[in-house]
Amino acid sequence: MNNKRIKYFFLASVLIQMFVITSLATGSPLLTMPVVEGGSLPWGNLMTAVMFVLFPLNFLIIRSTRKVHPIPLKVFRICVLASLVLGVLWIPVTYLLSGNWSASFSGQDNASEIWWAYTYATPILPFAGYFLMRILTMFFKPK
Repeated sequence: MNNKRIKYFFLASVLIQMFVITSLATGSPLLTMPVVEGGSLPWGNLMTAVMFVLFPLNFLIIRSTRKVHPIPLKVFRICVLASLVLGVLWIPVTYLLSGNWSASFSGQDNASEIWWAYTYATPILPFAGYFLMRILTMFFKPK
């Protein structure tokens, strides 16, 4: 991809994420509407999954601008790719843990705790990878 396309992708991604975060923060009625009429997958879950996929991709785009030693860079990329995989699998994992597409847990304390940890880990992993990379760059200088 050329630089112009990457910049457009990044801008579109940030705008989509801002829309999703604003919708989630304001409790938009769109969040509870089903994606398919008569279906049980709400737009809020689909929007969150899209955000969870776009977020680590943005970290990869931003990170590609500086030279870093291969070891810290590998730690960073593993964390970001793990976050990307978690984001792609967020809807299926949500369904498996809750038994429904709307992620409503009823009396399943253990499953809901796992789901919350999974949901929090997905966007936190890129930050953790970035900070680990920054710490490791103190010990590993670029060639």
